[in-house]
Amino acid sequence: MMKHKEIERLIQKQLDREISPNEKRMLDKHLAQCPQCAQFSQEMIETSKSLAGLGQFYPGANFNARVLAELGLKRRFVWKKAGIAFAGSWVAALLFFVYSPLPGQVLAWLTTSFPAMIRFFNKVELVITSLSQVITPLFKSSLTTVNPMIGLVFSIIFVYFLGKALQKEVRCKA
Repeated sequence: MMKHKEIERLIQKQLDREISPNEKRMLDKHLAQCPQCAQFSQEMIETSKSLAGLGQFYPGANFNARVLAELGLKRRFVWKKAGIAFAGSWVAALLFFVYSPLPGQVLAWLTTSFPAMIRFFNKVELVITSLSQVITPLFKSSLTTVNPMIGLVFSIIFVYFLGKALQKEVRCKA
């Protein structure tokens, strides 16, 4: 016996002409046995026919303008204002970097701390290489519920050691 919600769904599929032959047989069998669903189906068919008989209404081309004028409102182009704001922020950022000593300071910092950055990336490479050698056999095996847990543990360990490496670099510069 099918639930009434399933029958209502099948009735809607029938009205939308999306019902399969098997679903149609099940629906017809249920409607023959259930007067409530048969009445609901008939009401839905009549409603669908009534709606199909209605003419379609399309508002005129200037409908929005007339409604806004009647309400005393103007049409606003939000994107135009947003575009002006974004362009202004780009110009301000460009002027900041042109007249600011910040780009020179960043370049000087990069050139003086280049060896420290290389050491940091070497440590990260070592950690990633070690993890890949440990994790690769796990991916070759079949997936189990243990693999995500192992991945989580290795991720936590990786983040921990990465944080330690960053702290060491910060202490050396201070």
